[in-house]
Amino acid sequence: MRIAVLGPGALGSVLAILFHEAGLPVVLVDYRPERAARLQGEGLLFRPPEGAARRVFLPVCPAAQAGVAELVLVTVKAPATPAAARLLPGLLAPGGVVLTLQNGLGNLERLAEVVGWERLLAGVSFLGATRPREGEVILAGTGPTYLGAPPGSRVRREEQEAVAGLFRQASLPCEVREDIEAMLWEKLLVNVAINPLTALLRVQNGVLPQLPPAWEVAVAAAREAQAVARAQGLDLPADPEARVRQVCAATAANRSSMLQDVLAGRETEIAALNGEVATRGAALGVPTPVNALLTRLVQALTLARPQQVDREGRGPEAH
Repeated sequence: MRIAVLGPGALGSVLAILFHEAGLPVVLVDYRPERAARLQGEGLLFRPPEGAARRVFLPVCPAAQAGVAELVLVTVKAPATPAAARLLPGLLAPGGVVLTLQNGLGNLERLAEVVGWERLLAGVSFLGATRPREGEVILAGTGPTYLGAPPGSRVRREEQEAVAGLFRQASLPCEVREDIEAMLWEKLLVNVAINPLTALLRVQNGVLPQLPPAWEVAVAAAREAQAVARAQGLDLPADPEARVRQVCAATAANRSSMLQDVLAGRETEIAALNGEVATRGAALGVPTPVNALLTRLVQALTLARPQQVDREGRGPEAH
């Protein structure tokens, strides 16, 4: 089964490297031709949890040159989903499967607008992947990946197991789940609590529980997400505060993906996280004032970046 990994960010690059080193036919697809050529020529510097860093050379190319694949993994950031979806018709082989491993909600709907629901799978990955700079990726830990068929998908169970088997061939724990929609919400519940607060305060995950005013807001955001999920008929953990605290402790030294985006000046995934909770809550009549406010604050933070002052109080006009 040929694999195309759509998105050369931290997760996509790590997956492509591990599939490649396991002897699986894989291509890393980049929408930027000049970067694809550079990564193809220079390789990717890979830092595993154990052992020395190594440079890995694997096929990297734009979508137009990638050919078709029986499995397309979508790993782009949520804001890039519409653009990534437009590439799928040229990448997906007849009868192939698209698996999204993205954060947040709304990605499945954007992909289905282009390729339909029938060949879609949803996934949740807990790999500890980061990209400190272009062309370099770090794998901090091989947490599990879960995948399954969302409502409307017609991907058979044996096909799902075959996809999970590819991950296991690459020494990545992977399990097929019937409750994948609930698992997407469980991860969202944690993300809406941790990501915006760590991004706004510019702290590591483990610091958040030590800041009582911020922790109170984080827990409130998680409880709102739980209420929206339950209004949709999904049964999520009874104590979101305990779950968020557990993740903060397990990833104490990590910078959340949203904090990394803010520090790098990239667009964040706030709309697909807290924004989706607020939007779906409004449609269901569930109040979500905390998620709505966090969405606006992170969006304002992005807009304010060009106008921010430095430590001496100097604004952009002073530089």
